Amino acid sequence: MLRKYLGTAVLVSFALLAFPNTSQASIIDWIWSMSGPQMVGVVLHCEYDIQNNKSECRGLDYRFAGKVTPRQERRVWLSIDTGFYTGTGKDSDGHSFRPFKDNMIAFEPIVEVRSYTSRDSKVVYNHGLVGISWDLLMSPNYPSFDKFGLKFRPVAVTIKKKWNMSYTLRLYPNGFTADEFGIGPPVVNPNREAEVLHGFTLGYIWEQR
Repeated sequence: MLRKYLGTAVLVSFALLAFPNTSQASIIDWIWSMSGPQMVGVVLHCEYDIQNNKSECRGLDYRFAGKVTPRQERRVWLSIDTGFYTGTGKDSDGHSFRPFKDNMIAFEPIVEVRSYTSRDSKVVYNHGLVGISWDLLMSPNYPSFDKFGLKFRPVAVTIKKKWNMSYTLRLYPNGFTADEFGIGPPVVNPNREAEVLHGFTLGYIWEQR
């Protein structure tokens, strides 16, 4: 089953390489498919420019520390996202969830590569090749627990150096089950089925680079 999900993630990633994309800091990160609560959050985003040894950090897409070389002038960098999420209250898999009761902190470094820049530099594309996702989930309704997975950013786009959007995949070899969210009896076999989460980010850069 893990091979099935991993194969799907890889195929989607390579299929989307044909389209322009870029990822930047994001104001909103929406994780809409999980065997549990749907999550929405904000992201603290940092980048390390490997080629020029420069870094910067952004909160809600506003740069507050450092300054990196414009993406049009670099090829590879390391992005580090720290996300703060809460549940939207959307029901999932026949289970009811209340808004703001399920919370999560995510730490996600990922290697990114620029693939295309338009001649007028109004559209810049890159790919998040591979990264990790470490998540800590918390709620007053169940004990805190964490998950570890892989993160891919198959497609994203930044337009006019302001608007940025991206599609993400998170692959967990040990997926989520209802008992972890305080629903039903504990799972006897701790080796849970692999799971892929789909996400979407939207951001607006408050200042020109």
